[in-house]
Amino acid sequence: MLAEIGRALLLIVGGDVEVWQITGVSFVVSVTAVLGAIALGLPVTCMVSASGPRNTRIGLWVAHCLAALPTVVVGLTLYFLLSASGPLGWTKLLYTRTAMALAQLVLALPLIVAVVLGALQRLPSSARESLVTHGVGWLGQMRWLLWEVKSAVVSGTLLAFSRAFTELGAALIVGGNIRGATRTLTTFVALEYNRGDDARAIAVGLILLAVALTTNSLTHAFLADR
Repeated sequence: MLAEIGRALLLIVGGDVEVWQITGVSFVVSVTAVLGAIALGLPVTCMVSASGPRNTRIGLWVAHCLAALPTVVVGLTLYFLLSASGPLGWTKLLYTRTAMALAQLVLALPLIVAVVLGALQRLPSSARESLVTHGVGWLGQMRWLLWEVKSAVVSGTLLAFSRAFTELGAALIVGGNIRGATRTLTTFVALEYNRGDDARAIAVGLILLAVALTTNSLTHAFLADR
């Protein structure tokens, strides 16, 4: 086992081309998904927050429920939608990085909404009322509110990235684990383990572990700062 770990470290330090190419694909897909989740999630979160306490509680419940979605369920749903016989088959997105990013967006979005909406819920109602009284427009209100909960925005984004970057089921189903195209760190681990190449599997696992620990440590730091 120690010998395999040593080989794995050599693969990482030595700059194994395939390992780092797959790492790049994982980052590109996950960052794309999280940016999409931010673009969709933050405006929706502000609108739900502005619609009253009751709708905010419902929104939080829905976000928490969606955050627990199994990745394989998301992957299967998108597979049936994007397959040749599905309603979106004409897009020909199945087994592409775009399909993987869509799957990860679905997984990341509820996390961002849940964390940010929870923080907005804790703001005093007088803050928004004061903005309305001073004639601040909707975009101005959103910028101010999100700035007030910026720690939650950052921590929600980091949590969403961690969820997207480390998921396996959806990426495998809609991406197909195609070498040089849709193969990610998680799907590569599964492949190399099945092949019996423990060193490569460990090398990629160590990269995944490092990213996950770094991301979650940063998340903890921002949550502690709130």
